[in-house]
Amino acid sequence: MLTPIEIQNTTFKTSASGYQRAQVEQFRNQVLEDYEALYRQNVELNDKIATLADRVQYYSSMEKSLHKALVLAEKSAEETKRAAEKQAASIEQEARIQAQIILSDARRELYRLHDQTIKLMQQYESYKAQFSALMDAQKQLLQGEAFTLDVKEFEAYSEYLKNMENGKQKQ
Repeated sequence: MLTPIEIQNTTFKTSASGYQRAQVEQFRNQVLEDYEALYRQNVELNDKIATLADRVQYYSSMEKSLHKALVLAEKSAEETKRAAEKQAASIEQEARIQAQIILSDARRELYRLHDQTIKLMQQYESYKAQFSALMDAQKQLLQGEAFTLDVKEFEAYSEYLKNMENGKQKQ
């Protein structure tokens, strides 16, 4: 491709019947100006193309990096989810085991308290029977001859004591 300087430095040989030099120079200057404008525009467009190509390359590499990051994030999220599900299952299993232990302990305590209640009830019944037997024995004792008071005998004894006292006084 011709450069504007090459166009400017181009000279033509003249002949006797040739073109008018002023018109050729004017046309050459016009072509030169237009060509310079097109050449500058071409250089600018090539610069823009290079800049845009660099940007496309940059965004393409960024897209690849983002894609890798997205894949990694999805993989990490999936692993985190699996780990959380595994941990949740473990916690749930441990909670069930603890619940069974607590329930088993509560049942043992219930049976112990039930047995203790039965023993206390048996002790109460035994105490009641012993107390009833004691009351019966006391009642029989009270109704026995040792606790029988005969008023007539007491009056006779009182009389005897009086007589003895009177008899001592006479002596």
